[in-house]
Amino acid sequence: MLMRKFLPLAPMLALLCPCASVFTTLPTAQARVAERQTGKLTKTLRARARRAQSGERARVIVNLAHSADAATTRRSLESAGAHVRQQLDELGVVVADVPTEQLETLAAHNEVSWVSEDAEVRSLATTPDNTSHVEVTTGASLVLPSGNNNEAKGGAGNGVGIALLDSGLNPPDTAEFAGYELQSSSLLGTGLLGSTSVTSYNRVSAPVDFTGENRTDDPYGHGTHTAGVAAGTGQSSEDYAAQHAGSPTYGGIATGANLVSVRVLNSYGIGTVSNVIAGINWVIQNKATYNIRVMNLSLGTGITQSYKTDPLCQAVGRAVDAGIVVVVAAGNWGKDSNGNTIYGGILSPANSPKVITVGAVNTQQTNGRNDDVVASYSSRGPTLVDGIVKPDLVAPGNRTGAAETANTSPNASNQTNTSGGGLVGGLLFSNSTSTTPVATGTYQILSGTSFAAPAVAGTAALMLEANPSLTPQMVKAVLMRTAQRLPSYEPMVKNEQMTSYERLITEGAGELNVNAAKLVAQAIRKDASRAKPGDYLLKNTTYANISGITASIGSQTIPLNNGVVWVEGVAFNDHMQLTSGYLLSNGQIVNTGFAVADGYMLADGSYVCGNGITIASGITIASGITIASGITVASGITIASGITVASEYISADGTLSTGNLYGLSFDEQNTWDSNVIDPSSLTASEEQVMIQGEQSVPANVWRLSMSSPLFPHR
Repeated sequence: MLMRKFLPLAPMLALLCPCASVFTTLPTAQARVAERQTGKLTKTLRARARRAQSGERARVIVNLAHSADAATTRRSLESAGAHVRQQLDELGVVVADVPTEQLETLAAHNEVSWVSEDAEVRSLATTPDNTSHVEVTTGASLVLPSGNNNEAKGGAGNGVGIALLDSGLNPPDTAEFAGYELQSSSLLGTGLLGSTSVTSYNRVSAPVDFTGENRTDDPYGHGTHTAGVAAGTGQSSEDYAAQHAGSPTYGGIATGANLVSVRVLNSYGIGTVSNVIAGINWVIQNKATYNIRVMNLSLGTGITQSYKTDPLCQAVGRAVDAGIVVVVAAGNWGKDSNGNTIYGGILSPANSPKVITVGAVNTQQTNGRNDDVVASYSSRGPTLVDGIVKPDLVAPGNRTGAAETANTSPNASNQTNTSGGGLVGGLLFSNSTSTTPVATGTYQILSGTSFAAPAVAGTAALMLEANPSLTPQMVKAVLMRTAQRLPSYEPMVKNEQMTSYERLITEGAGELNVNAAKLVAQAIRKDASRAKPGDYLLKNTTYANISGITASIGSQTIPLNNGVVWVEGVAFNDHMQLTSGYLLSNGQIVNTGFAVADGYMLADGSYVCGNGITIASGITIASGITIASGITVASGITIASGITVASEYISADGTLSTGNLYGLSFDEQNTWDSNVIDPSSLTASEEQVMIQGEQSVPANVWRLSMSSPLFPHR
């Protein structure tokens, strides 16, 4: 066996530093005493000692010199006014409460080798961690790492940039958006006496302003709350809950993701379309610099034209083409002031087929999903002008707790605690100090689709950390494929209280499932961005066989979401396949939008639809590539209710016929034709975008005339 020869510690230190004699001999001059006092206290304790007030005490850990007698040391400490709480002879350590003004005198004692503060230590698996309502009810708590040490190793969206186009970002404390990373060090770089520590850093980078106010803070408060849902740690609430059992916590989804604040809304929550477009342009330009893979827009404006010409929709489309996952709040135009459901309330740019449009779920403040419903104010489809089926999915957004902006938080602070190895740590491990963020912030409870969207944006960050090769289309397909159809709507559809079409324009593919989305992302091939049409993306497994995909949320087992999803060329049933289009029975190829079908796939590849009709492996994609064994759907065959073919086309009765498409959004016009909202109900000029909260439903909601050019039409 190879043996290493070590020098005795004290002589070695004497060679390294002239101050090393403090470990072996008494000082002989006042200068040496001062040098020793400085070297044997942490910076924090030294600072406390020099500003000490009469009667102030500090709890410290005293490391004894090798030759020191514990009993003698205890008497010395007590003579200096210290109260010894613990004497750990096997470790050569004494824990004591010491008058703060006596700290430097204590450090001068020959039998003392080091004095440290008795800092608070949190378990890596503290009860409050990852237990916020949003984390639990979305399934994020099932996949997020527990504790700072584990988070530093990855798994919380680490390193993925989320651009927030909002009203700014002003953290309530240094802990809310702190990140953690592992640092390794050793004796002067020799590899001896190596250690690993966790250090913190600020995850908020590059704030920019496009409002003309020349500020990047958040006086309005919306942007900080949005950031908290997407990526806040909820640390202050967790610390409080650790001392007050049962108190709520307010952690977000991707607690390790980086945040890029792009301020496009002013101090009153209002901006212009040109502001937002300028912000999107900046994000695309700086995508590589800040690794921006996700962009969140919890804002919107009334639709005045088709998405094909709308400059805001065109801008977000360019961002998607640049490889950025764009998540947009659907809007809060789901009801009028009398509580009546209204349709067509999707805002721009949420009407773009390329973005992920998110509606809000009212969870009833329970973690289980059996009582979840889409919030009454959440905007429903179809979109004005184009009649596109939206939203794409829904997420918790009602009474959501998240960070309050420092502009209004009564306990806002920018404090950090500095501690570490002092002289010994600096010499041996090159880590003389470490900075710990202080959690003092407060939280707000707010509602709206504004706060459902960032939950999806945070989930996208988790997925992209797990598999950076995913394209925006793949992320969207996985999010929709893994979403859970809300159980509360099942009996309503069955009893004909709600049509399949109405359900689709209310909840989209269903409610966000963070756990399943991340697990699928991990299972997809790691070079997915290089796949070609016809390639399978799940190579070593199938959707149903991914371990943990049906894990319980809120103590309720989540059923496997059966069906078919097709998003912008990504076909996803039990397998996942890249395609170049969707071949209809009339020979038309649809290569934009998405497709969703209710039902489930049998072992032989046959597809059983919701009404019991079986398609014998019958969906053909593009040039002969098939899902399963491949019979093209013939003309006149009824597919079943609830199939969506592209965003523009919704087949509610499921009939396809050569030369024509029946069952589109417009064939369900009787659902909404007299109840479509007129965008002029929102009192804003055409060029403005704004935040529209739950309580801002106009007092007088006007219905859109069928003769209006904005009325959904073919």
